[in-house]
Amino acid sequence: MGSLHSTSANRLGLDLSALISQPGFNSCSSQAVQQRLGEALVAHELEWPDGRVDVTLHRGQVASCELYALRYGGQVEIRPQPFEDFVLVQMPLHGNATLQCDGISHCVSPGDAAVLAPRESARVLWEAGCEQLILKLPRSLIESSQAQMQQNVGLPALSRLQRPLAVRWLRLVSELLEHLPQGMQAQPLSPWLQHLEQSLPLFLLSHCSTEPQACNDLRQPPRHLERIEACMRANLNQSISLPQLASEAGVSIRSLNTLCQREYAQSPMDRLRSLRLEAARDYLLGNPSASVTEVALEYGFAHTGRFSAYYRQRFGELPRQTRG
Repeated sequence: MGSLHSTSANRLGLDLSALISQPGFNSCSSQAVQQRLGEALVAHELEWPDGRVDVTLHRGQVASCELYALRYGGQVEIRPQPFEDFVLVQMPLHGNATLQCDGISHCVSPGDAAVLAPRESARVLWEAGCEQLILKLPRSLIESSQAQMQQNVGLPALSRLQRPLAVRWLRLVSELLEHLPQGMQAQPLSPWLQHLEQSLPLFLLSHCSTEPQACNDLRQPPRHLERIEACMRANLNQSISLPQLASEAGVSIRSLNTLCQREYAQSPMDRLRSLRLEAARDYLLGNPSASVTEVALEYGFAHTGRFSAYYRQRFGELPRQTRG
């Protein structure tokens, strides 16, 4: 059984070290997994299309909020029973997942968040290797926020946060992670922590309470953003300037900067560098014997030392440490 790839270093910039340091549950038994996760999260049915079970789970609690770092290992289909006492927010750290409920379907990947509050049947599919951070919010906390807003708002059965909203949401989650108690030591509910706890449901109610379809339409990325992303991924192994990138994407340099700042909270070249670093990390994870110098050159970093510095800043470890 392997450990989570997304420990203190992950594509979202979240520090999971305190959560991962909590005692974990590891199992290759589908029956043990179903029982343990049913107790921790919600009763559910599991199906493993490829038959591979390699589960790792870590749990932590801050005030009334529960946090889980979870990997199933192989591809898995989850059919949870309806739940009314809490809401689950799924945030992929690695890989993709698809959630379906009440005729709505959303695919989420690192940088997105899916909010699941079904009162009827739901279906969730995790790709092989998918790892997620899951936040379990008690319904009582959401009802308290509803009363505070003095509006008749509620959460749909399924909704999705995409950039730039997801970036703002993840800042709140990052702050919550910083308050995870060490070991079994209880964390006092300070005024700031109480405010943070209340901010989570307020954020969701403020941004997910519209009709799901309308909400989804408003957040669909424009086609030129998709072209920008495609151009960046097509040039991971080649040198390209900002004017060249804008020209290939068919937008002005100003528009390119505006879109990247709005969607990724990064400049275009910083976004390109992040994609190159992620691609290099994925390659190193899959090829432990690879040369760091050759990987750096392959993904557009002419200076190995600078590549290592960027890599450490991004993932919290050196490339050679990723190789193990």
